[in-house]
Amino acid sequence: MWKSVYISGATGSENGIILADEEYKGSCRVTLEKCPKYYAITCGVYGAMVHTVFCGEADYSDKYTAIKKELQEFIDKDTTDQEELEFYDRFTSKYF
Repeated sequence: MWKSVYISGATGSENGIILADEEYKGSCRVTLEKCPKYYAITCGVYGAMVHTVFCGEADYSDKYTAIKKELQEFIDKDTTDQEELEFYDRFTSKYF
């Protein structure tokens, strides 16, 4: 279950206003920010990966939902170290 860690009016790592900030099982986090000219989605798996995706008005919501889904599936799956590295590579190549 995703848990909201959102703080109203807070500024995110891309200096935008945070619209959503969620954590999954104490293992990963996804933050959505509204910046002056774009939306930023910063996500990470604690201790392993941090990645930021920049989006427009038309696609930020769909990307945010898709990123959360993929990270949740990854966290819920048993993986080897090699499979984790392959996931991070695919994930960061898919969401740029």
